[in-house]
Amino acid sequence: MDYLIDAVNLVFIFVGIYFTFLMLLLFFSNKDRLFKRPKAKNYPSISIIIPAHNEEDNIKKTVENVKNLNYPKVKEIIVVDDGSTDKTFEIANKIKGIKVLRKKRGGKANALNFGIERAKGEIVACVDSDSYPEKNALLKTVPFFEEGVGAVTTSVFVKDAKKLIERFQEIEYLMVSWSRKVFEYLDAIYVTPGPLSLYKKDVLQKVGGFDEKNLTEDIEIAWKLIKHKYKIRMALDARVYTNVPNTVKSWWHQRIRWNVGGIQTTFKYLDLFMKKEFGILGTFLLPFFTFSYILTFIGILFIFYNGFIWTRFVVNSYIFGFNPINLSLINFTPDIFLFFVIINFIITAFYITVNFKTLKNVVDIPKRVLDLLLFVLIYICISPFNLIYSGIKFVIGKYEW
Repeated sequence: MDYLIDAVNLVFIFVGIYFTFLMLLLFFSNKDRLFKRPKAKNYPSISIIIPAHNEEDNIKKTVENVKNLNYPKVKEIIVVDDGSTDKTFEIANKIKGIKVLRKKRGGKANALNFGIERAKGEIVACVDSDSYPEKNALLKTVPFFEEGVGAVTTSVFVKDAKKLIERFQEIEYLMVSWSRKVFEYLDAIYVTPGPLSLYKKDVLQKVGGFDEKNLTEDIEIAWKLIKHKYKIRMALDARVYTNVPNTVKSWWHQRIRWNVGGIQTTFKYLDLFMKKEFGILGTFLLPFFTFSYILTFIGILFIFYNGFIWTRFVVNSYIFGFNPINLSLINFTPDIFLFFVIINFIITAFYITVNFKTLKNVVDIPKRVLDLLLFVLIYICISPFNLIYSGIKFVIGKYEW
């Protein structure tokens, strides 16, 4: 059993170092063009769609923010009220210069498809009803719509992070935005986030729109576009700020939805696994996500196993009459595992530093050292348990939006 544990530990260390090196290699190979964008040949008309369900506290601020976006050809702003039971429709309907459509509750993907069918613009910009794009976000995004590009996404950051759980997500969102841009250089952007992503309307219609059965329609649509040979690009300096869960309970439920949606998407496209004709989707994204789930499951099992071993050690220590806290009883002799753990820690610290320096002025690093330490020690360690719990809910079929 000891040999098996050693082998598993080495696999985890190797995978961590490998992917960190991969991301850093992609970054340094392309760092001079991270913020470059093609020259806009024209400015196609845009329809902005805002799906909303029970967003009476946010809808007016979001719409007013969107109305102030700087772009020469905004065709229309469409709010799709998805069966709200609060005052979302009434508040939106009082705002001048927009269209407000009302429909029965059908979920976010259904609301987006409903709006897309009625949109008149060549480009469809989807904005979550609790998100706030920067004024020039559209101008920075549209030039990426070159030949073969079906969607362009943006950097998503947390708005007004105050509580610790919000500050954790602030760090996380920064790192995700950085990594999503780096993934672009593999043609492997795996999600077009809801706070602000743009699509060619005719492309959405060709691929069948958003999957209304998937809990994370923004992941599924990205994979669908890649499957149909369309490219996805990212405007790294086009920023949108979004509200995030401000309690552990609401965060936990949000991540269940995200994880279940990711698992749904993986299973939907699993038949493309390692099929070269589907490009990066078959040869990288599907293996990457599949093995991530498998390794997470194995990792949790070993955490419980090691916890059992340590508990047994403590109990036996008291039974046989010696102090289990006596560190002299524990072997701290340096070995290959300790060496790789230290190497992994150094590489990870460097990786995080590169993230923060690239997207400067988003998070104040000197003031967030403690947050960052807790993020690594607590937040990242909780996420795998949420993934396992989400997997259980997926298997038994008890999940919903």
